[in-house]
Amino acid sequence: MPLLESTYDSTRWRTARDAKTERNKSSIIDYGETEPIAIVGLAFEFPQDATSEESFWQMLCEGRSASTEFPRSRLNIDAFYHPDENRPSSIPLRGGHFVKEDLGAFDAPFFSITPAEAECMDPQHRRMLETAYHALEDAGVPISKCSGSDTSVYTGSFTNDYFSILKQDYRAEQRHGAMGIAPSMLANRLSWFFNFKGTSMNVDSACSSSLLALHLACQDLRVGNATMALVGGANLVYHPNFMKLMSDFNFLSKDSRCWSFDERGNGYARGEGTSVVVVKRLADALRDGDTIRAVIRNTGSNQDGRTPGITQPSQTSQVDLIEKTYRQANIDMEPTRFFGAHGTGTPVGDPAEANAIGNAFHDYRTVLSPMYIGAVKANIGHLGGCRGLAGIIK
Repeated sequence: MPLLESTYDSTRWRTARDAKTERNKSSIIDYGETEPIAIVGLAFEFPQDATSEESFWQMLCEGRSASTEFPRSRLNIDAFYHPDENRPSSIPLRGGHFVKEDLGAFDAPFFSITPAEAECMDPQHRRMLETAYHALEDAGVPISKCSGSDTSVYTGSFTNDYFSILKQDYRAEQRHGAMGIAPSMLANRLSWFFNFKGTSMNVDSACSSSLLALHLACQDLRVGNATMALVGGANLVYHPNFMKLMSDFNFLSKDSRCWSFDERGNGYARGEGTSVVVVKRLADALRDGDTIRAVIRNTGSNQDGRTPGITQPSQTSQVDLIEKTYRQANIDMEPTRFFGAHGTGTPVGDPAEANAIGNAFHDYRTVLSPMYIGAVKANIGHLGGCRGLAGIIK
C-alpha cells in the first residue's frame, strides 16, 4: 500500500500546501540564521563487508542484509537459544549483524596504553580510538595540527557487555577496570589521546544517542565553544545478559532481521558498529579547503512526553519536531524527497513514524511525486548507540 497516497487534485494540493507554508512562516520564531555545519571527514566499521564507503554503498545498492548467526567467537548460541519466547533462561533468536574483525585486535602501544590497561578496556573504547584516528585521517587533519585545540568530542553508546564479562571473574586482576568500562571514557579517551581541550562527553539517550551527540556538537560549534568536533557512536554484542533483557521485553525479532516498514516486522535485530564523523562550521571548512561530505542545515530534539507506555512513541511529537526543525532553519519542506527514518521493524513504532512523516509532508507530496523513506537497519541491523550516525553516513 502506498505510504503517502493522496486523493487531492493538483489545484487543491497546491492551495493546501501554500496555506500550510504561510502558517509555518507566520509561526517562525526569529532564531537568526542557523549556521550550516559541514561534515568534513568520516570513518566507520559496520557489520560484515560494510567497512568502507564502497563496500557499504554496494550493500545498500544490492539491498543485502548482513544478518548472520552469532559467531562462535562471541557466544555459543546453542547454549542459550530456544524457540519458545516464554521459556525462562533462554533467548528465542539465533543471530544479528556482526563486525568481522577480531574484537581483541588492538594496537595499544600506538595509543600510549599499557597492556594491563588495554586488557580492562571495553572493546567499544578501543574501536572508538581507532575509528577516530581514521576519521581525522579522512578529513586530512594531522594530529599535530589539532593537538591542543578546542575540539569537542561527543559520543553515543548505551550498552556495556564488557562490564558483564569483568564482573564474572571477581578474583581477576582488574586494576584498570573502573576506567575500562566507564561510559564517559568513550569520549574522554579521544580527548586525552589527541589532546583536545573542548567539551568531552558520552551521551546515553538510548537509540538516539549518536544523533543527540551530533545535535550537541552542532550547538557547540554554532555558539563558538569549539572550532571542530568529533562525533562518534559504538555498539558491540558479545554477552547474553543484555540480549536476554531485551528479548524478555519483546523488543527483538526472532528472525534476527529488521523488517523496516514491512508487514513482517516483529521487532528489531541487534547490530554492531563504530563510526565517527568530523564536523566544522561550513565557513571554516570552506576557508580551510576541506573536503565537504555533507552540509547539516539544522538539527532538532524533543521527547514524546506521556504516552500509553514509556517505550511507545508519540506521532504528534514526531510531526512537531519535523516541522519545527525545518522552520527554525527557514527551510521549505517541499523539496525534500527522501527521509532517513528510524524504522526498527516493530509493529508499534514503524506505523507511528511512517504516519508522522506522512502527516508532516502530506501537503507537499502527491502520488506522482511521493516521499521516499528508508532505514539502514534493514541492511545492518539496529546499531544501538551508533545507529543514528549509520543513517547519517548512509
